[in-house]
Amino acid sequence: MSDPVSRPTALPGYEPMGAAVRSDAERFPALDHGGRERLDALRHHAYAPAWSHACGDLLTAADHAAIAEWARDVPAIAAGATDQPPDWLLAETERLARVVPHLRRLGIRDWRDVPTTTRADLARGVADFVPVDLPLDRVVQGTSSGSSGSALVIPWHPVDIAKDLALLDLLLAGVGVQWREDPSRMGLLSVVDQEQAFTYASAMTLRGGQSMSRVSLHPSAWPDDDARRAFLTGADPQVVTGSALTLQTYAALDLPCSPLALVSGAVDLATPARAHLESAFGAPVLDLYGLREVGPVACETAAGAGHVLVPRRMWVEVVDDGGQPVPDGVPGDLTVSSLENPYLPLLRYRTGDRGALVGTGAGRRVVGLEGRSAIVFTAGDGRRVQSVELTQQLQRFGVRAWSVRQDADGAVTARCLGGDGEGLRRALEALLDRPVAVEPVADAADLGPGKPRRFASAP
Repeated sequence: MSDPVSRPTALPGYEPMGAAVRSDAERFPALDHGGRERLDALRHHAYAPAWSHACGDLLTAADHAAIAEWARDVPAIAAGATDQPPDWLLAETERLARVVPHLRRLGIRDWRDVPTTTRADLARGVADFVPVDLPLDRVVQGTSSGSSGSALVIPWHPVDIAKDLALLDLLLAGVGVQWREDPSRMGLLSVVDQEQAFTYASAMTLRGGQSMSRVSLHPSAWPDDDARRAFLTGADPQVVTGSALTLQTYAALDLPCSPLALVSGAVDLATPARAHLESAFGAPVLDLYGLREVGPVACETAAGAGHVLVPRRMWVEVVDDGGQPVPDGVPGDLTVSSLENPYLPLLRYRTGDRGALVGTGAGRRVVGLEGRSAIVFTAGDGRRVQSVELTQQLQRFGVRAWSVRQDADGAVTARCLGGDGEGLRRALEALLDRPVAVEPVADAADLGPGKPRRFASAP
């Protein structure tokens, strides 16, 4: 066994079990005896990491019925996707204009009056976006650090959170994966790769109490490398979720596991990275695009196919810098109106990401998705080069994850996981008309923790 790695002092909010205030009876109102036994075994597994938190789905039998009804309505929601705001959104806007302080203060009367909003608006006061006509007895809080800007505390409803699980089941079925309950395997494993992280063992009452967990792959989270390997191998998860970077780290562990599918989120999934994961696991990879503030938005199931809008009570538009809608096929800022979360209904919320919308009905999708604001690089001859052009070259030469920065003096450094470094250097130098330093990294974690910008260009 390798030598243990000492953990740093926990940041505020990450103290082990520092926020564990509910009993299991409160966390899992619908968990049966078998589910409780599996949960207890997972928590006290001989090779388990030191769990930092405890959480449950808080779902009642009535909640299960509500989610099942929602899932039955999904086909109609998907079929109705168009470039015009749907009737249910227009009707709900009239109610929200009366009960949401932010909208009431602006004097909103109908959809035509609704301006776009941004993360900065939420940072100034999330409470201004919470309807005043709802009881708050079931509010749960989550945090969103984002890739830039202030951290947010997001109010959620347990049913809204659990719908993501039902949605994932539907998305997997769409690519031919039957996600059947299997008590002998972990149903869902969420992986991160950082020293400070919320980790927990839990159960999914929507799936008969099947186990799930969130773990950090970082060596500091485990007694030693052998314990990490033994735990993850024994879990043999059916579905593994994580960022594109963390899934690369998971693949590098070369575990004898056979997931049914992998789900990538948080950062862009490069085509070579998708191909590497599909080859490593022999399983489909879903690239799920979404935000903490509004939940899942769109999903790409094959490289280059575009991100199909997920079937939720959500409407997506693309706007220009002034907040005006642009025609289909024209790129701009992705803007989401989402009513799934009753505690935070957001109208015309600018995501900070760019793309174009095409198609109708169940085929409506985002094409050319570019995570976060477009970054512009300056070529040696003064040309402005969009970061998407660098993306094309990085993918062309098989790079699976990267971080590219241009300093104030024009110097460009590309830190890359995998791929043909020499070929990439020549291509980027030709594109940018200046020298480019290409630095290989051995692990996705070497690109930095959290949600790093893929591109950065100093003024």
